[in-house]
Amino acid sequence: MAALLLLVACGGTSELDTMISPDIEVTVVPTAPAPTPTPTPTPAPTPTPAQLRAPMPTPISPTATLPPAPTIITAGPSEVSETELQLQLRQWLDSVPEEYRRFPGCSGTGTVEFEHSPMRFEDFSNLTTYGLVGGGHVTPIDHMFFDPKDEGLGRNAYEVRAIQDGVIYDLQPRDFFVETGAAQEREWRMDIAHTCTFHSYFDLLSSVEPWIFAEWEKTAGGETAPWIGIPIKSGQVVGRIGIPQSLDFAVYDYEKELTGFVFPEHYDQEPWKIHTVDPFPYFPTEIREVLLQRTLRKVEPLAGKIDYDIDGKLSGNWFQQGTNWYAGADGRGDWSGHLSIAPEHIDPTQWIFSIGDWSGDHDGSGTAQYLMVNADPNPQDVGVESGLVKYELGYVWYCSVDEPDRCGHAFTWDGSVQLHARQMTENVHEPISGVALVQLLEDRLLKVEAFPGKKASEVEGFTPAAKLYER
Repeated sequence: MAALLLLVACGGTSELDTMISPDIEVTVVPTAPAPTPTPTPTPAPTPTPAQLRAPMPTPISPTATLPPAPTIITAGPSEVSETELQLQLRQWLDSVPEEYRRFPGCSGTGTVEFEHSPMRFEDFSNLTTYGLVGGGHVTPIDHMFFDPKDEGLGRNAYEVRAIQDGVIYDLQPRDFFVETGAAQEREWRMDIAHTCTFHSYFDLLSSVEPWIFAEWEKTAGGETAPWIGIPIKSGQVVGRIGIPQSLDFAVYDYEKELTGFVFPEHYDQEPWKIHTVDPFPYFPTEIREVLLQRTLRKVEPLAGKIDYDIDGKLSGNWFQQGTNWYAGADGRGDWSGHLSIAPEHIDPTQWIFSIGDWSGDHDGSGTAQYLMVNADPNPQDVGVESGLVKYELGYVWYCSVDEPDRCGHAFTWDGSVQLHARQMTENVHEPISGVALVQLLEDRLLKVEAFPGKKASEVEGFTPAAKLYER
C-alpha cells in the first residue's frame, strides 16, 4: 500500500525552515540490480529515511536458516533539545546534494548488500512478487507480499527486521482503510534509506517497536519539530506483522528508472514507483534461494514486473481523460480513472483487464480485475489499425501443477496446498463475467467501454457511456 511521503518544497523560506515546517508534505521515490558500489558510511547522528532478472536458484533444503541477527538495540538516540536538532538538521542539509534532501538523515549513494530477510523463514509461507492487480491497485503493484504462516496468532505475531543498516526517513501511521476510508486498527508504512539512493520499504506493519514509536512521537515524524530520521542497524527488529495482513516489501534505486512507462512523469503521485528494482540479487545466496523457493512466480523476471507500456499498443497502463494521470482527479491517489491491461503476475502468458470504474457487482471497491479469457489479438499487438476489439472477461483460477484439477481463486485456498507453480484454466468453471470493448483511436488515445454480465455476441459497439483514456 503506497502511502504518501513528504516532499521538500521550494519557495521564499530557507531550506531549514522548509524541512521543519509542520504543514509541508513531502514525497519519496525508488530499481534493478547493478554492481554494488560501497556506500559512504552513515554518520552516527544522521538519521533518515520492473525489473531486472535474478538467476534461477539451485534447489536447497527448505530448512535453510537465517543468519544470526545482531544484538537488538532497545533504545533509540539520546534526548536532544530542539535547538540541537535544528543544528543537526542544518549540518545534514549542508552535507547532501539538494536532490536527496527529501530523505532526512540519508548519506552516501549506491547500492548495498542486504544481510537479513525481512521475516524469519519459519514465519512466512509464500512471497508474492511485483505486478499483482486487485482492488484499488488497478495498475500493477510496485511491492511484494510476505504472507505470514499461521492465521491464528493475531496481529503482532511476527517480527519484521531491517535488512541492512539504514535510517528510517519516513514513518507514517494509517488509521483507515485506503480503499473505503473506513476506520481500522492502526498500521504503519516505513521507508528506510540504506544510502541516499538505495531504499527499502515496509507497509501494513501492525506495530512498530516501542523505542521507534517513542522517537517518532517526539516530532510526529517532523510535523512538530525538526526531523532527521531514526538510525537502525542490520537485523534489528523494527516492527510486527500478523494476520489478517501480509507484509508489503520493496526495494527502490533512485539511480535507475524503469523503461516500460511511456510517461514516467505521470506517476509523480508515487515517485518511488518508477525506481522499483528486483531485490533478490542484493541478498546473500542462502537468503535469496529461500526467497525464490517461496515465490509463486516461476518465470523470468522472477521478481515480477510492473511496467508494460508499449507506445502505440494496447498493453500497459492508461488514465481516463481529465483525471490527472496516476494522482487521480482528487490529487490524492484516486484510482477510479485508472486502467491496466497487463500480463497476469504469476503466469504472464495470460492477460488481466483491470479497471478503476466498474459498473457491475464485484468487491465493493468500484474496481474490477478479470482474466481476458481469450486474449486474441494479443494486447501487445493491438494498434490503431486493429479497429474495434472485444475481449470476454472471466474469473482467474489458480491450479496446482501437481494436481491440475485442484483449483481456486486464491494462491492458496485451504491451507494444505501452496502454489509454488501454477496453471490458469480457460475459465471453464464459471460463466463469462462481462466484455471489454476497446479501440485505439490514436497511438496514445484509447476508447474503452465495459459491459458487465454480457457476452461478446451481445455487444455490437460503443454506447454513449464509453470513455477515453490516455497514457
